[in-house]
Amino acid sequence: MDFEKIRKWLEITNEYKQSDFWTNVLKYKAPEHFFDSEASTFVYDFYQDEEYNFIIVEMPGVYEEELTIRLLSKTQLLIKGTITPVFPAEMEVMRERYYGEIERIIQLPEAAESHLLQIQLLNGLLHISYPRQIETIAFNKRL
Repeated sequence: MDFEKIRKWLEITNEYKQSDFWTNVLKYKAPEHFFDSEASTFVYDFYQDEEYNFIIVEMPGVYEEELTIRLLSKTQLLIKGTITPVFPAEMEVMRERYYGEIERIIQLPEAAESHLLQIQLLNGLLHISYPRQIETIAFNKRL
């Protein structure tokens, strides 16, 4: 695949589209990663209620001892792990699932502190929760 042609095509499309769409896409992922069948990432959902933030991450085949979770900043959560195959490679006939090291940085919509993170790995799902830091304003009512 000729990546130089792809880059030129992107430049031409950006001239006609007055936005930073492709620039933003390519800032996070190089063109060759779009065509790399070995590349994989964790899929996650983010939820909130009045008191807590909840993150659910799909992590099939990752064992707790092969998992690293770390706050890079108050709003960036790094999740790294290794997906271990169930059977040895010699037994493989066909494979669609990715095995090996994998990582993802999740942008948190609200700040977190590492000592407040609650983490549980259960049935291939990583559950992370932390309290929301909502400031409440107290009003002094004068009569």
